[in-house]
Amino acid sequence: MSRTIVIGDLQGCHREAQRLLKACEATANDRVIFAGDLIDRGPDNDLCVELAMEREALQGSRSCVMGNHEAKHLSYRTLEAAGRDPHVQIPSHIATRKQLKDKHYEYLAGLPSYIRLPEHNAVVVHAGLYPGRTIEQQEDRHLLHIQMIKPYDADGKPTGEMGTKWPSKAPPDWRFWTNFYDGPETIIFGHSVFDKPLVTDKLWGIDGGACFGLKLHALILPDWRLVSVDGENDHGQKSRGRDGRPIAKYLVHEDVSTFS
Repeated sequence: MSRTIVIGDLQGCHREAQRLLKACEATANDRVIFAGDLIDRGPDNDLCVELAMEREALQGSRSCVMGNHEAKHLSYRTLEAAGRDPHVQIPSHIATRKQLKDKHYEYLAGLPSYIRLPEHNAVVVHAGLYPGRTIEQQEDRHLLHIQMIKPYDADGKPTGEMGTKWPSKAPPDWRFWTNFYDGPETIIFGHSVFDKPLVTDKLWGIDGGACFGLKLHALILPDWRLVSVDGENDHGQKSRGRDGRPIAKYLVHEDVSTFS
């Protein structure tokens, strides 16, 4: 039986991706899907995009969903095409732009915002979903960015507040989006770095923060089995523990925390 291997955010960590595929014993018969954010922070952004391109050509099916980092770099290109300066200042974004070529951007521009896996009653997205909406009704700002939200008030009534915030920026009564999701499909997602995979009967959060020297996770279907490798280096450039401050952890589900 062929397998589907869903891999968390690479963010330029090509060496870890190769090690993980080897650990999964991936073959040409397996379908590999990356959960977005192939690029930024790590050293080999072009190679990560090419890895996804190669897997897509090999398997004849989509191999990656759009992440917020891909969307950001495509927005840079759109501004440049309009004759405007995108004012790129983040060092890792500058490094990524030096590596990516036209063929990489063409591939990224065609990425879907989600990939359905009907044979597993599952969907792969980058960040998550806003409650009370089907996959088709989701907005890209939620699929690519969602974390802390406040869809309901204390009485369970809709608030009309559809924003999304980093944990460190959210008011005390906002909660992580996974607290509101109840199916019907199982959602496999990345984006938010967890200190260990977030696993429930309807959720698999598999961004292990490889680019911060933590973990790169793969979820293998139909067994629903996790395989992980260690990140080789911390490429965070102070994005975790900014300005020497301690890294803040925010509890999002039972004993699973994210960082902000």
